Amino acid sequence: MPTVVAVPEPEHLTPHDLVTYFRCPHEMELHRARRRLLPGDTALEVRTPADVVPLRHSPLFPPPLGHPEVYDGPFDVFPGDTLVYEDPTERGLPVLFAPEAVRLDPRYRSPPGTLVDRELGFAGRPDLVIQRASGEILPVEYKSTHLYVGYHESHGRAFDTLQAVAECRLVEVAFGRRPRHGVILYGDAAGEGAHEGWVEIPYAEAEASWLRAALRQIRSDPVRAPVPVERNCAACEPNAEGLCRFAAARYEGPHRPAAPPGAVAVPAR
Repeated sequence: MPTVVAVPEPEHLTPHDLVTYFRCPHEMELHRARRRLLPGDTALEVRTPADVVPLRHSPLFPPPLGHPEVYDGPFDVFPGDTLVYEDPTERGLPVLFAPEAVRLDPRYRSPPGTLVDRELGFAGRPDLVIQRASGEILPVEYKSTHLYVGYHESHGRAFDTLQAVAECRLVEVAFGRRPRHGVILYGDAAGEGAHEGWVEIPYAEAEASWLRAALRQIRSDPVRAPVPVERNCAACEPNAEGLCRFAAARYEGPHRPAAPPGAVAVPAR
């Protein structure tokens, strides 16, 4: 009889992994190692070598977007639109729909409510999924920050764009229809909505192909090198916890105990 060779499952990835890898592959590796911690563990097992050469910029190119549409003000909800999904684990999401327009898909009402793409080994949870009266479906990712002036040129919020593309794929698989775009909704919570707005991120074959290539790149990266850039490190949760030895914005907490090669010591709490 022929020998049956088991094909290994692809490394499970999420939109959050995609975003953190884009900023800094080592940040992604630290996040994933934290999730693998067991009670009593004192070190994170990471694949990044201690003598790795840091990168100057992200190794992942952003998706080849067409023309994102930027809108100021409250998000448009029209008669006949319905809310068909809401992340059951997320708190503080905006209330966009009256109760009679909320028709949540029963498959995803209970936690964790994860949308799973078995073909790509990919899973995650958009904040909201809206079905327009026309039948069009779209994911909405909510950010409590404000809509940035010069969204296209000076800031771009590229990591938000990646997340929107990834969630379009998950919604396509879960609901059987490809969204034409995903939405990033900026609520401007600190400014009480004075600078709220939203951006429509196109999702077509070019973006879908980019996502497949990005997932392949992440899985084939044996190093997960750091990108110690001030803007990355200052907002990095693992760095804030004293877990990154490569950070440009140095951690100022208690001295980190020595860790064996391939591991990062976890500071006592």
